[in-house]
Amino acid sequence: MDPLDFSVYRFLSPEGAARFWAGRRCLDPRVTPREIAERVGISETAVRTRLQHLAERGFLRDKAVVPNPSLFGKRVFVADLLVKQSAEVDRILRDLTLLDGVVFTRDLMDEDERKIQVYFVSETEASAERFANLLGRISPERAAVVARPYYIPECDGRLSPLDWRVFLSVWRHPDSTLAQIAEDVGVSVKTAGRSYHRLIDTRACWWTHGPESEEFPLALVRADLRTPKAVESIQGWIDREAPAWMPVASDGFGSDPRSVATTIVGLVPADLPTVLERFLRKLAAREGVVGVRRTFSLGSVISTAWFADRALALTHRPV
Repeated sequence: MDPLDFSVYRFLSPEGAARFWAGRRCLDPRVTPREIAERVGISETAVRTRLQHLAERGFLRDKAVVPNPSLFGKRVFVADLLVKQSAEVDRILRDLTLLDGVVFTRDLMDEDERKIQVYFVSETEASAERFANLLGRISPERAAVVARPYYIPECDGRLSPLDWRVFLSVWRHPDSTLAQIAEDVGVSVKTAGRSYHRLIDTRACWWTHGPESEEFPLALVRADLRTPKAVESIQGWIDREAPAWMPVASDGFGSDPRSVATTIVGLVPADLPTVLERFLRKLAAREGVVGVRRTFSLGSVISTAWFADRALALTHRPV
């Protein structure tokens, strides 16, 4: 992967800023190769070629549409299972796929420890705590597991019967054009387009990499700052020092943006370890930075059963 691949990959996200809602990075289904070309500064043909190559390598093999859990009165929580032996990972991931409510798992190395991060849906913190107790039985260490609320903006508004029909269409076929959606739903392209854009604008659902797509080799870097006043200066320095930095949006890392004002998070290519180490040392030495952490993803699994059951249930709703 070269810096140009990374730049094209970055601007598949809304405004070029990553959001990890329910674990997997969100994509912007409305962005066009022309818009990416204007952002990156290359030709539209070059963008299409890069996207094709990324797909051939498995990074953009398919897409999936994920409904907002708030549509079903659910919230997302996250819990960590510590891993001491690599041989345990496959067994843990298999066991997690059997638990109703698990929507995403990530195998990661967080500085000096390996863990599996589990994202699951629940109605209340009390029910999430009970689910965490169940996760503790799966944990190889049989250690206590703590469930943390994972912030995702709620759907902003109620969906109409037509919105639900359009949602079902894109859920089944995430790469459909507006013309294909309109034909599938049985309305005009203009009518289908209004519902389609409303689904995106209200955060009723979002597009992400599909289950068969590999993750781009990225490291997640988190910088904790001494005061909110340091955010602007440190972010400005990052923009100048690390043009390959993909910022994580304030509402994209599981914390309510209204309560977090001293953390900057971003993604950087992990396949150039020397460059990454040099950047991290410089970042840690900046005035106002009190800590820098990095996380490497070793793999992930999308558990679609919970969402699939709810989406299929919608077919029985009167419309």
